Amino acid sequence: MFFKTLQIFSLKEPESINLTALAEKIPEFALKECGTQDAFSFGWIPLIRNSEQWTLESGQCLLIRAGKEEKHLPSDVVREELESKVSEIELVEGRKVGRKEKADMKEELVFTLRPKAFPRRTDVWAYIDLRARILVINSTNASMTELLFKQLQTTLGSFPMTPIQAQLSPSSVMTHWLMMNDIPASLETSDECEIQDSSEDKAAIRFKSLEPLSEDITRHLEQGMHVKSLALRWTDKISFTLHDDLTLRKVKFDDALKEAAFNDSQGGHLSDMDANFAIASSTIHTLWDHLCSWFEIDQIVTEEK
Repeated sequence: MFFKTLQIFSLKEPESINLTALAEKIPEFALKECGTQDAFSFGWIPLIRNSEQWTLESGQCLLIRAGKEEKHLPSDVVREELESKVSEIELVEGRKVGRKEKADMKEELVFTLRPKAFPRRTDVWAYIDLRARILVINSTNASMTELLFKQLQTTLGSFPMTPIQAQLSPSSVMTHWLMMNDIPASLETSDECEIQDSSEDKAAIRFKSLEPLSEDITRHLEQGMHVKSLALRWTDKISFTLHDDLTLRKVKFDDALKEAAFNDSQGGHLSDMDANFAIASSTIHTLWDHLCSWFEIDQIVTEEK
């Protein structure tokens, strides 16, 4: 499984997490159909649709998938129904409908229309790496991330984790890289960069198809602007855009890695996923070690036993 987005969190007590126990519990907390008056439901779903393959383990990494089902009630439908009812009241009773009354009417309409709404399902992939002591999520959606945390806590009873803590500001480090032409040896800059000033309005400039080390960028940095995101390539294995919150987006694994995974696969959807996940998680683990070094992340990486 090659993630396209990497949002990484540190595990506080990885020794308390039993991957086998988690894998066994996950089917007990499966996604349920959204009830008639439920805004949404959230739960675990199989890695492969219509299968019993709920998890996949590689080394000390466990791949999981959760889903959210919500009733999709188009806002224009609610708005049209509300406008119709408001017009009817104003015409029949000869009075204006106040803001609070209108809000109450809208709430009642949503309650009435929700059972007729169509369910819509979205999912989020993640994996736990006990050796690196991290949780990696293939999303930066705050709502889905929070729901995933709660689901893990519900399934395990507790799931202590925390945002990664960098001792060095990622923005300052990336700014230094460009201003001093001091990119780490394992990295290459690509052709996309976003810089921002420190004023209240946070004015930003986004450069595309332009070498990040060019004078056009360094001139702005010398005037006090700083790097917000930077497109990079690491050791010819993976390219990504690194943001100042240490999320990695637009992640692309090298074709050579994908070919190696293909050669490791025995054929079939599950075997392909297993081979992809093994190589992807190993690559991200090594990259994580470098991220810890570049930004002095407060994270102890344990050796595999």
